Amino acid sequence: MSKQAPASNQAPASTRRKRLTEEREREILDVTFDLVAEVGYEQATVDEVARRTKASTATLYRQWDNKPKLVITAMMARKYPPLPHIDTGSLRDDLVALARLMPAPPPTGAPTLGSGQAVVSGPARDQALRDVLFAPYLEALRAMLTRHGERGTIRADNPALAHAEMFLMGSVFVEKLFTGTEADADQLIAVMDALLLPALTS
Repeated sequence: MSKQAPASNQAPASTRRKRLTEEREREILDVTFDLVAEVGYEQATVDEVARRTKASTATLYRQWDNKPKLVITAMMARKYPPLPHIDTGSLRDDLVALARLMPAPPPTGAPTLGSGQAVVSGPARDQALRDVLFAPYLEALRAMLTRHGERGTIRADNPALAHAEMFLMGSVFVEKLFTGTEADADQLIAVMDALLLPALTS
């Protein structure tokens, strides 16, 4: 009968991975942002980011999964501060505050995360946009709606709750589709006042 191999004393690879320090992560994101601004998204490569930061490509892929996620994370870190907690006590004021924190349309020709001028395209881009760019705003909206549901501002059985997230993100994309320009905060607020807020409080 064959002997059972002795158990390894080594930890699984997933637990042996060292997380980047905050300073090192910021350095890599800054280099990524500057590289895209310098040569454009298509010409920027993960290999070049690795070369400039003296990191391995394996480290970069382990941390950010793919090039779109790395680039979008870099642009978020450079352009958008973390979202503050939103709780004004008023549903409308909460929605207005969230709209004013949404990414503003970028200047023409600037590296952009905009829906119609996105620096990347395809399924990986779409997933990265959801995971990195839109996630904080959607999480803030969910928390907001839950809070106002608990306070009785919104009925728990209101069918508009199931569509609020799509409404918020859709407003950004539809404006670009119909007018060729991305929605700014004032346009988002106008649509919220006309459609979302009445639906949530009806």
